[in-house]
Amino acid sequence: MPSNISGMSYVRLGAPDLGRMEHFLEDFGMVKVHRDATRLYMRGVGESPFLHVTELGDPGVIAFGYEARDPDVLTALSQRTDAQGLEHVDAPGGGRRVRLRDPNGLCVEIVAAREPVARLTPRVLIREAEGESRVQGPARVERIAHTAYATPNLQAMIAWYQDALGVIPTDELYVDTPDNVLGQFDRVDLGEAPVDHHVIFLLRGPRAGMHHVSYQVEGVDDIFFGFDHMTDREHGHVRGIGRHALGSQIFNYWMSPYEQMHEHWISHEKLNAKSKFNRIKIGEGMSHDTGERPSERFVKQATPIVAANV
Repeated sequence: MPSNISGMSYVRLGAPDLGRMEHFLEDFGMVKVHRDATRLYMRGVGESPFLHVTELGDPGVIAFGYEARDPDVLTALSQRTDAQGLEHVDAPGGGRRVRLRDPNGLCVEIVAAREPVARLTPRVLIREAEGESRVQGPARVERIAHTAYATPNLQAMIAWYQDALGVIPTDELYVDTPDNVLGQFDRVDLGEAPVDHHVIFLLRGPRAGMHHVSYQVEGVDDIFFGFDHMTDREHGHVRGIGRHALGSQIFNYWMSPYEQMHEHWISHEKLNAKSKFNRIKIGEGMSHDTGERPSERFVKQATPIVAANV
């Protein structure tokens, strides 16, 4: 059965200073859509009206937003016991949404009928015969791809996301024996249509929180442009540049001023509903990542769940 969602739409984060977050996100490769006294909306170069929201308040993660596979899905989801009902969205692009609560208390928003925006002009990288290559500046963020999410109640969370969103497992990681599960990558089921390796990675951890949010960039060059630009602007670098064995993503991780990890990401690996589910022992699949070994800061990262204050 197809998933209830077609992919991610946005994240909502909390921060005590919208200006500092705007500066970080612009250097990361996003463009401001709207900012008022309590909210900041940022977009990428694609057609989504926004793909990142910062709300004034305590630092943390407020919600994950997903695009409904079909508007009719919202009606069915609104009947769930953990749903807050169907409502109109007061945000750029408008639309409708249903808000759910996962077992950790994180708000999960499923949206539909948002108005797309015009794509931004592509960056030209190949110089002409008499031109000169002087491309600099931030990466160009294309779209939001996935989140990684730490939780102490892993099996309950896997079951909830598979039931509520209809995602299916791609790769499961375990330690020593298959019943000692460390984490699971889950992807969208759109039948024969190609999809990303995962839309969410749920991993076992001592406290619940967002490990990172991942944004696909326009091209592989943007990974390197972004590295130089973010380094020059003295933003907190966590890991990369490297390549994940599971999913084949080229990656680079950065920390916001309020300890919320953001990933630059690009991959050409696609799966569909018939792709094989793999159980992988730690030390096999994970050992083939390229680049530097993950630091303790990277491994233990978990941005706390907070409530919206506005």
